[in-house]
Amino acid sequence: MGMRLSLLLEKMRTDRPDEWSMDEFARKARQLEDALLDARSGMKYIREAHGNLYGVGFDRVEEKAAKALDE
Repeated sequence: MGMRLSLLLEKMRTDRPDEWSMDEFARKARQLEDALLDARSGMKYIREAHGNLYGVGFDRVEEKAAKALDE
């Protein structure tokens, strides 16, 4: 299992990151964005198909996803 992006960024933090590090961070960010979009889509489907299930936190997930995706 890989390291969380936030921990990886802290571990490899420098004043001027090299090109490889920036490429790696961009690749990880794209993977996280894709995963978030897929998860969000699944949550929307569940909400539409089954309604507001108690304790799921649809709105909380949607708010955080929108913020993370700059929407």
